[in-house]
Amino acid sequence: MPRNRPVPLDFATLRPPSKPRWFLVLPEGYESLAQPHLRSLSVAMAPVDALARFKAIALQAPRTRLVHEGGLQIGLEQKSAVWRFTDKITVEAIEAGPGFSALAIYSRALLGFYDFGVNRKRVTRWLDAFYAAGSAK
Repeated sequence: MPRNRPVPLDFATLRPPSKPRWFLVLPEGYESLAQPHLRSLSVAMAPVDALARFKAIALQAPRTRLVHEGGLQIGLEQKSAVWRFTDKITVEAIEAGPGFSALAIYSRALLGFYDFGVNRKRVTRWLDAFYAAGSAK
């Protein structure tokens, strides 16, 4: 039986839930139906390299696993420490000019009404490590 492949997330048409349990990062100037919480910086590297760097950083986090990858997009899951709730994180590397790329990241809790800032903290921690590992503009 063939394994179901996840449909890639389209950041341009993304409509997050009304519940405040998600965090969205989009590159500067990226057009989307959703309003991002944060704009990502451009880095001096090809999108495939930027995605590989970010994936390596994310997979160092506890209880985090890669659930799919295809093209310039990956899907991750991270379980909470106590209750083992699953949060989903989708990351896409986007070309931001010749030799530059930026990241789009959508992190969301699957259960509950409010995430207590967990998605914001996770994504900003990973982005800080990502930027520290290379040059951002």
